[in-house]
Amino acid sequence: MTQKTSLPVIWPDNMRPGIAAKYLGVSDSKLAKLRMEPNRHLGPRFIKAAGCIVYRRSDLDDWLESHLVEAA
Repeated sequence: MTQKTSLPVIWPDNMRPGIAAKYLGVSDSKLAKLRMEPNRHLGPRFIKAAGCIVYRRSDLDDWLESHLVEAA
């Protein structure tokens, strides 16, 4: 019987939307909705260059931190 070894995930500093969604634990469509003009103030910052969307890991971490709920 072979044992499965789980390797640590190394997240890149810059991520396309599909990888960013996995990093955040949300669906691709949720992240896309947060990029829409009326919702941009709700989602993480992103870069749009030459029609490509890129998320910086530091911006994703900041967004997660801003949604932290302290235990009562």
